[in-house]
Amino acid sequence: MSDGDAKRIEPVYDRSTGRLQLLRYDANGDGRVDTWSYMDGARVVRIELDTNHDQTIDRWEYYGADQRIERVGSSRLEDGTPDSWAYYAADGTLSRVELSMKRNGNINRIEYYASGAMVRAEEDTNGDARVDKWESYDGRRLASVAFDTTFRGTPDRRLVYGTDGSARLELLPGTTPSRP
Repeated sequence: MSDGDAKRIEPVYDRSTGRLQLLRYDANGDGRVDTWSYMDGARVVRIELDTNHDQTIDRWEYYGADQRIERVGSSRLEDGTPDSWAYYAADGTLSRVELSMKRNGNINRIEYYASGAMVRAEEDTNGDARVDKWESYDGRRLASVAFDTTFRGTPDRRLVYGTDGSARLELLPGTTPSRP
């Protein structure tokens, strides 16, 4: 670390114990703190960042006792309101993303990942706190979307997409066709 970098870091210690509580850092050297690392002594607990340097926090990183990142909160509009949370597996790969599509703190979409690609997603589209839309992926291609149009908790309709761009509608078992 250069002397210039060291001058951009400000440690904050607990007055009674002397333990490190916070590191304030000016990452881009513009004279304004843009990174706050909350500490428990030498252990990082969470880091808050102003990634676009507009003086508003737009990323929150949370670390486990093993010092591995467990989840990252983001403000997709970069306005200080967290609306997505990425969760990581023990090997550091992305395992799921939880989204608050209405930006009200309520999770209404969850995306699941494997080998760096989304494999499926579940969504509450009507705000009743129950999943009513299920997506499945084949690689990066949307393979199918199922819907619960009767609000019973299971899908009753599914759109299946072919690799050629075609689509077909399936009525799932236990459903009756709606009348026009």
